[in-house]
Amino acid sequence: MAETPWQKPRHLPDVGVIITAIDETWSLRETVDTLLRENPDTIHEIMIGIAPHTTQACRAVIAELESAHPAIVRHHEQMELCGAGGANRECIPLMRSPWILLIAADLETHPGTAAEMIERAGAGDVDIVATSRWLGGSRFGDYSPLKWICNWLFQWMFSRLYRVTLTDMTFGFRLYRARELCRYAWRETGHAFFFEALITPLRCGARVAEVRTHWRKRREGTTHMPATEYLRYFRIGLSTRARPARSLMAAAPEGSRRCPRPR
Repeated sequence: MAETPWQKPRHLPDVGVIITAIDETWSLRETVDTLLRENPDTIHEIMIGIAPHTTQACRAVIAELESAHPAIVRHHEQMELCGAGGANRECIPLMRSPWILLIAADLETHPGTAAEMIERAGAGDVDIVATSRWLGGSRFGDYSPLKWICNWLFQWMFSRLYRVTLTDMTFGFRLYRARELCRYAWRETGHAFFFEALITPLRCGARVAEVRTHWRKRREGTTHMPATEYLRYFRIGLSTRARPARSLMAAAPEGSRRCPRPR
């Protein structure tokens, strides 16, 4: 949905953060330090999702962060689902906050943007605050020309297919009302989850706003997204558009606190 004019919020929401980490060390530390330094009154919990193959160096940094911020930082060892999307899906039911920020540990998702995202959410008229690398004043940093063109074409195609004016539907750096992450029967476990996690709420009437952000290529660690994952973006984009909205919803199990456990 298109963004509507908004007024500055009277109060800011309480936010929990999910960070996925594999081989990041100093960039993970900078991400957490920036989030806490710039949002001391709004970010109250940080969950770091780690996989079985998360490096020992990364785990050591996580232990240091948990020791430095024992009331805020904790981690979850990925057990049931694989992939970056799977890590987020496992962490979501463990969160206590009414708003959840999804961010990576590699600084490609600029943590300095979080304050503006939280302020935008505080206006109370949206369910998701997405970030865009395409809005005026944003930048892509080290994107190759071919990747830049392909990304633009993909955004153009799916923004029209979903009848929205959003400019960056694939970038997984977003702030959600927690209920928006708990309403749906997610299917993806890889990076395509981040696309699914926008288009599925859109199909079901979620209100989405965008704020601009800057992207730069990671300077630490390696990307863990296989080339075949791009095909899944097309598959989930087309199939979600074709399905009835009611078929996208998840039924919470009886007695659950808020979110169904991942399957």
